[in-house]
Amino acid sequence: MKRESKTQYALLGILSQCEMNGYEIRKYIESTISFFWSESFGQIYPTLSKLEEEGLIREWEKTDVSGKKKKVYKITRPGLETFRRWMDESPIQSNKRNELLFKVFFGRHMNPKLLTQQLEEEIRKQKEDLKSLKSFQKELDADWDKHPDLEYWSLTLEYAEKQTKLNLDWIEKVKSKIKT
Repeated sequence: MKRESKTQYALLGILSQCEMNGYEIRKYIESTISFFWSESFGQIYPTLSKLEEEGLIREWEKTDVSGKKKKVYKITRPGLETFRRWMDESPIQSNKRNELLFKVFFGRHMNPKLLTQQLEEEIRKQKEDLKSLKSFQKELDADWDKHPDLEYWSLTLEYAEKQTKLNLDWIEKVKSKIKT
């Protein structure tokens, strides 16, 4: 059974916050929600075109503070209604694919030294993610303390931080059990 793409809803949600172009959307994802959501340029641009054709967003030219003109996308009223309807009606579907767990589950079939190296690399990435999450929370507290979404953003960051710490502890345990 083919899974429905959620890219359109991700873009509508992002554009409900602020108007942006495709590049800015990708940067927004990288700097805010990348710990639980990703979209490639190959997903973003075709989806923006489709959303515009459907009248859910519109492209317009904006002049920035330096006087430079750029094209950005803005969510329309029907786009916001579509996004809110999806938020209200679509059941939560957690991603079930996890390559880390897959490799540990079938770890007997892997060179133990290579598995240990990959786990060490994952530990490095998780520690990097933890630093980024803490930095983002500081930014939210300092610059966005009056934003109506702050509580939701903070709760999401709290989850990501706890999950990352849990992952780190578990990976260390797995690593200690591997006989190299």
